[in-house]
Amino acid sequence: MQHAQRNLCRKLGILNELEPVEIALQEYMAMFSGPLPADIIAALTAIFNLEESVDTELDDALIGLAGEGVGDIQEADQAAT
Repeated sequence: MQHAQRNLCRKLGILNELEPVEIALQEYMAMFSGPLPADIIAALTAIFNLEESVDTELDDALIGLAGEGVGDIQEADQAAT
């Protein structure tokens, strides 16, 4: 398991050959302890195609998957606004 962790850390570019895996993992996790920088948010938005307009067909499909609870969620959302 340590060998697999070490290989993964090397591939992610977060491991120096001289430092233990635990230190590299702690440093990697610390990068995500606060808000994401704007450039990371922009990259994730582009990767997941989030800047596109809302697709009502996809919304309808997701509502269908949610089942009976959708009405309650919609009512709560409307009451909150």
